[in-house]
Amino acid sequence: MKTRYFLYFIISGILLFLLYSLLNVYAGWYGREPWKYRVGTSQIKESKKRGVFVRELHYKIKDSQNLSNFKFIPYFEKGFKYGFHTIEETNLLKFSNYPYNLGFDRNKEDSIYLDIQNIENADSANAVWTYYREPKLKDTLTVIIDGVKNRKGFEIKGIIKIW
Repeated sequence: MKTRYFLYFIISGILLFLLYSLLNVYAGWYGREPWKYRVGTSQIKESKKRGVFVRELHYKIKDSQNLSNFKFIPYFEKGFKYGFHTIEETNLLKFSNYPYNLGFDRNKEDSIYLDIQNIENADSANAVWTYYREPKLKDTLTVIIDGVKNRKGFEIKGIIKIW
């Protein structure tokens, strides 16, 4: 009798675990459907690993305050989507009017906000990304660096010119 209850308990636990796992997969990965949306990288290293890196851009930081050890490298990459079953898979955009993304490789330790001032120079844009028909800028981009505080407690400010 005790063996029967023990076996029932074990089988119920396994079934609950399988049900939870199945629901987690469908509510998480399949619920968000990340393979449907265009994405980009936030580091040149990752961009090269995925095979979407195109080139680095020239830039100059002006009027900066408290930006010691600030890493910032703008770059172009090909637009892509994640694979159907994994984010490790890279599917290049095939039928896009704007096949290139502008990305920024920067330190993530400092809490900063990058505000692109003349976003109208991009071929297309949303709140996070700027997209281009070709991997070149039509005109110089101006980016305002606005941050709370760096690791030392000083307020971060500056202007970046990208060409």
